[in-house]
Amino acid sequence: MSANTHGGGASQGASDKHLDSLIFILVSIVTVLLVFWLLWRSQSEVILTGLFYIVGYMSKGLQHVPWVYPDSMSGNFASWAQSLHLADPSRYGWDAAKQLISVISHTFMLLFVPLVLLRVRRIRKTHIINRFKRRFNLEKLVELNSTRYAALASIKGEDLLNTPIHEGPLAIARQPIDFALENHLVVVHKKRVGATVLSAMLGGRGAARKDAPKPITGWTSKKMRWSVEQRRRAMPPPNRCRLDVARTDMILSEQLGGPFSVKALDKFERCLLAILLTANTKGLGPARELALKLALSYQRTNKKGQHAPTIDDRGIGEIINTAIKKPVIRDLLKRHHFKATVFMGLLDASWKKGIFTTPEFLWFKGCNRGLYLALCCHGGDRPFSEALGPWAHFMLERQKGHAVKTPCVEAGTDGLQKMLFDEEWIGSDDGLASEIAERKALEPGNDDQYSPTKGIDLFDPPKPAA
Repeated sequence: MSANTHGGGASQGASDKHLDSLIFILVSIVTVLLVFWLLWRSQSEVILTGLFYIVGYMSKGLQHVPWVYPDSMSGNFASWAQSLHLADPSRYGWDAAKQLISVISHTFMLLFVPLVLLRVRRIRKTHIINRFKRRFNLEKLVELNSTRYAALASIKGEDLLNTPIHEGPLAIARQPIDFALENHLVVVHKKRVGATVLSAMLGGRGAARKDAPKPITGWTSKKMRWSVEQRRRAMPPPNRCRLDVARTDMILSEQLGGPFSVKALDKFERCLLAILLTANTKGLGPARELALKLALSYQRTNKKGQHAPTIDDRGIGEIINTAIKKPVIRDLLKRHHFKATVFMGLLDASWKKGIFTTPEFLWFKGCNRGLYLALCCHGGDRPFSEALGPWAHFMLERQKGHAVKTPCVEAGTDGLQKMLFDEEWIGSDDGLASEIAERKALEPGNDDQYSPTKGIDLFDPPKPAA
């Protein structure tokens, strides 16, 4: 009983937020009314004088539009305009003040109510568009700025909102696992439990027969939209998956594009070459002008909407023949051998004059996707999977200082293998990455290796520096 009584007292003593708010509002209203009443009692003649002047001068204009006011007001405008500002306030009281205040409030209502309704209509229209239609007027923005920016001229006519992000030449860069599965680089080792047990029983003398690993096939752009959980359910266990190193080296070597030769380039690559040569010989300003001119002439699709890129390459041959003879270009061509690395070297050299980024020739992505992605990685810390080969070879040529004629893409293969292993898409002979980390965490610490006083004789410490 005492517990119930205590609980009831506590509930009665607790404050009600809604009741407190209501009391505060009522007290505020009463206070405001009291202030106005006291002000009127003490300064009624001053208030009336102000109202007389305001309404008197307003009546000079309002007498020409009497139809927007009630008859009780409009009938007095003519006389108010002539005599109201001369009236004696001591002869009038609250009734006169109330009538004049109603004229002022009616005038404000005529002015502000339409503005409020218009504002509400605009807010509601914007809300409906953003909430239900989600309309982004990209076409008008592109049309407005395409004559000034090469990046916008490159996408003019593209339906970006309805373009699949994993399909076609404009698709986003592949993730490491998507690139590996798309090119059949991940192989699966068949699990032979019986042979493994027999080998263990015989002490390793009866070696189990090894089957050739089979690559994972059937990876499409539709599956690239899967979540990580869906992918792991569809793939074999990662401890049975490995990266096909030989095939990866072959795929990455193909990304280099073969030895560089101006005659072997198609017209789109020649246009890009002319832009980069201009940037290195004449400066970034003329290069941007040429890039804008080419972007405006570029068309990715034909009238049927099929991928058939075209570009106006008139005069490009003269630009290339003139610029490629320059000493700075001849020196650069001696430092790179393959097509991809030459283009990367030209873009890298143009940065000595300023920032020149790949959106200046965004149209090139629809013509040579791999080379464009390789150029996109300039200035980053990790290249895309589709550009691992060119960047591995380019970094080697930069380190050596001269052209390397043999494809050296092993660093790209190791990088792809490490990325897949760290994300546990593949395993190793020592287990998965998490298993290796777990075993290493359980190992006893090595004080000799990690001690902060390693190599210091604690009994005879070194003398402090002078």
